[in-house]
Amino acid sequence: MSGRSHVAPNAVRSVVVLGDFLRPDAQGRPGGTDRPALWLANVVKRQIGLAAGLPVRALLPSRDTALQDWLVAQRAPADADAYWAAHHAALPEDSALDRLLHPHLRGRFCLTYEAPPYLLRRLDALGAPWLDVRVHPVRFLDDLLFAVRAADPATQAALIAGAVPEAAVFATAGLREAMGQLISEAVVPHGTLIVVGQRPMDATQIVAGRFFDALAVRTRVAAICARYRAVALKPHPAGETHSLLLVAAASGANVLGVITDNLYRMLALPQVSAVLTVNSSVAYEAPYFGKRVHVLAPLPLRIAWQGGAPEAHASVDDWLLTPDFWRLVLAPHAPVSDPDGARLPAKPNRLRIALDSFWNFQEIDTDRVPRRVA
Repeated sequence: MSGRSHVAPNAVRSVVVLGDFLRPDAQGRPGGTDRPALWLANVVKRQIGLAAGLPVRALLPSRDTALQDWLVAQRAPADADAYWAAHHAALPEDSALDRLLHPHLRGRFCLTYEAPPYLLRRLDALGAPWLDVRVHPVRFLDDLLFAVRAADPATQAALIAGAVPEAAVFATAGLREAMGQLISEAVVPHGTLIVVGQRPMDATQIVAGRFFDALAVRTRVAAICARYRAVALKPHPAGETHSLLLVAAASGANVLGVITDNLYRMLALPQVSAVLTVNSSVAYEAPYFGKRVHVLAPLPLRIAWQGGAPEAHASVDDWLLTPDFWRLVLAPHAPVSDPDGARLPAKPNRLRIALDSFWNFQEIDTDRVPRRVA
């Protein structure tokens, strides 16, 4: 490639993609984040090749025998979730693990998928440059966004400068609200609270080394529910039961029951006043619809729109799919080719389709507009 930029002598030799390697799969085996990590590697490896000529490899516990053996030695399948939660914030020093990881990480640029705190600490201690990528919590735009955060401060500043502006979110919320009120005749009363469930065994539910259990805060949940005229229960699209829904259901006589309608259409209705959740993505989204938000645990990440730039994630669209994005990210760490300004043509739902993750968005856009009564 022509036009390579000059970088320091300690330039990286390749890019390694890895996720939360402590997270088990549904059977308690290693590899709970292997599928999204491999997805990310496949999505960006060609652009990274064009930008810097670097090979891209995914480090997957289900395929790396040594890492798999280390994980199996640490926990039995029945205890894997508890072990993951207990070490999510900080993983004790372990020379055997270091001997396994260091050959994969030294001299590499680390592209992480939903990196937990223990992983970023380990990468920082090793001096390995990294970029964290995850699905953005605001999910009602024409397509999904990525939330990205770079270890390099100059790169982080450039990502925030090139991010999707928050004004686009406000504008789209207006469109969703206008449509929702146009097609809906709500039967929920004014002053309704929606209690939003989540997947119970998710990284977002790890609080102080264990999975969140709403039974521990049932008095607080009951007090919040009692402030509202009615309470509606909205399970996660995956259908999993969360302790918060069970606790809220038992909180009082003002509970309407479970609703199955699209959450964004419900947020559009003036009859809905607020949402209660542990820390669901709806906690980021509901304020754009003018709703009050009650959360029971810290939100999993800070978005740069909210300030706190050094620790915040930038909101990036399919810019991430371009070689220019990777030229920007990799320039401090490897020679890169000249920018070409290439962008993919606009296409709604490109990332939703690629991830096979709609979270019921198609109920209000893309496929059909339902005429349901809430």
